[in-house]
Amino acid sequence: MTRETYSVSVTREGKWWIVDVPGVDYRTQARSLTEVDEMARDLVAGATGADEDSFALDIDVQPPAAVVDQLGEAVELETSAQQVKAQAAQIRREAVRRLRTDYGLSAADIARSLGLSRGRVYQLLEDHQQAA
Repeated sequence: MTRETYSVSVTREGKWWIVDVPGVDYRTQARSLTEVDEMARDLVAGATGADEDSFALDIDVQPPAAVVDQLGEAVELETSAQQVKAQAAQIRREAVRRLRTDYGLSAADIARSLGLSRGRVYQLLEDHQQAA
């Protein structure tokens, strides 16, 4: 026997979470998300006369649109930051390669002049060769 599942849409309006159950064409409200399940079950049970444990709920919580927009902006900024960081790393590899090829510096001299370890210089040189 399959339990009936009711879709529950939860949105924020002011200080309340609005709990909408289209399957019974009713809505209620909750102060916090921890109350949503209980409020939705009570609503469906009252509308259908079914026992609160005889059906399932599929709850979809939708944050306020302004917050969704902010989070989208944050993702865009993070993506931009990753791109800038990758560009900076590429420029760093090219600078180390230039010190080696154009100026003939040893790894030890590159390391000392840039405040890096020789191991890091070799990593940057190797990264540059792999990228090319």
